[in-house]
Amino acid sequence: MKQKVGRPEKLIPAILMMGMFLFNAFQSEAQLGPNTLQGPGIAINADYMPASRYIRPEDSVKTRSTTTIKRLSMGAAFNLATVKDTSTGKFRQWTLGLRGSYMDLRNEKYENVIMPEKLLGADLALMHVRSLRNKWSIMMMASVGLYTDLEEIDNKDIFINGGVLFVKQVNPRFSYGFGAVLTNSFGTPMVLPGLLASWNSGKKLRVNISFPEQFKVSYNLNDFIETAIAVRMNGGAYDVEKRKDNRRLMGYKELTAGWENSFHVSKRFSINVAAGGALLRSVDFRRKSLSEMFKTQPEHRLATGLFASAGLRMHFNQ
Repeated sequence: MKQKVGRPEKLIPAILMMGMFLFNAFQSEAQLGPNTLQGPGIAINADYMPASRYIRPEDSVKTRSTTTIKRLSMGAAFNLATVKDTSTGKFRQWTLGLRGSYMDLRNEKYENVIMPEKLLGADLALMHVRSLRNKWSIMMMASVGLYTDLEEIDNKDIFINGGVLFVKQVNPRFSYGFGAVLTNSFGTPMVLPGLLASWNSGKKLRVNISFPEQFKVSYNLNDFIETAIAVRMNGGAYDVEKRKDNRRLMGYKELTAGWENSFHVSKRFSINVAAGGALLRSVDFRRKSLSEMFKTQPEHRLATGLFASAGLRMHFNQ
């Protein structure tokens, strides 16, 4: 039976996948979970998720098949130029962002090949931000990335994005933005809406909400230790090989919740450790076509499990 296009329940999987993809594309700072950069700098992070059982999409049965995930991520952000008019407060800034992530998936007792064994994602992004009137600013971005299962690397593994967002800094704590992003992630150039929102309560006890990446409550115990509870969304799109149905576009979604601790060794260097639960890990496969974006695909899930994370972060002088 043919599925109708445009029904809200049919759009949810695509919106989640593309929402994460667009959010990552607009970040000049590397998104590394609890090790996320807060400005120009370099960060390295390692994640471990022990074996979790595979849940079949057709009947939601938890099988004997298991997947263990190990991930190494790195990111860097460089401030290329900043020009500020002290009399008017207007500014212009150019930023270069680099991000890379390598995932090793150990799949055991699967009857058929479902999960890839390896996933590599890397991209280079150039972003320009300039102030407008009445607390508004414009953010322009262009990025090129390689997202592959490493089985065979060709032009289909290359994802190109570009876009414009208008951002309003309502007050020092809250900002929001909207605009449009051009992407070729579905095999053909297409324009999609973009949305960003961020709120930070400030002071010693802080609540940070960055849609759709994180919800975080943190507390500075002292100048050296910051502890937090956070819920984080991660994911992206990859081009994968050896799919008999030619559904090459794999969407990966991950939702974690846990306890995070940052140890500030100095003003610029910190060590970060985190642990908690992996509430959601799922993949779906689509053909690279515009019509596939609006179709519901079988969602292959892993059962709820644990995760552990550790990383190093160094910020540059600004």
